[in-house]
Amino acid sequence: MKSFILRWRLVLVLVAALIVVTAMAGANPAEAATTRTPFDNINVNCVILSQTVWTSQDGTIVHIRDRVMDGAVDSDGDYHEGTTRMVANANIDLATGYGSYWGTLEIYPYAYPGGHWAGHWSVQVNEGKAAGIARLQGYGDLAGLLTKSDLAPILPPFPGYAYLCNGNMPISAAQAVGFVMNPGGE
Repeated sequence: MKSFILRWRLVLVLVAALIVVTAMAGANPAEAATTRTPFDNINVNCVILSQTVWTSQDGTIVHIRDRVMDGAVDSDGDYHEGTTRMVANANIDLATGYGSYWGTLEIYPYAYPGGHWAGHWSVQVNEGKAAGIARLQGYGDLAGLLTKSDLAPILPPFPGYAYLCNGNMPISAAQAVGFVMNPGGE
């Protein structure tokens, strides 16, 4: 019996040691040192360069694919203020306006001419809610940085944002609120 208890104690000690070693190996000092810089951006699309659009056979859903748009970002910080290139896709219910929107986004900040952001975004519009997310990675002068943001579409008209499109009315607009992560940990 004593030998059985000793074996169980030994097993428990080994399991506890294994848990401690695993936890220590999983800790990443770089992630612990990640700094988060908050931002609040207004992203607008100024011009459609190309797109494919069709309506479902029953006429209820409009499909947009590869809508390439150029635009601009007005930001409360230097990391994002600049020009954009967005590729958007959507499936929209014509009766309700509800739908799914997704695509890619590149931002070319004025303050970092040797760098840019690139990544993905998605937005869902349904009853009582229109929201999404964007995740971008830094390249060039912004290498090693990541951004995470929550997106809130802004409903038209957009006269307050025409200055971002050289005085022309934007096609679409969204507010992005999030943070830049340096050195890029989660």
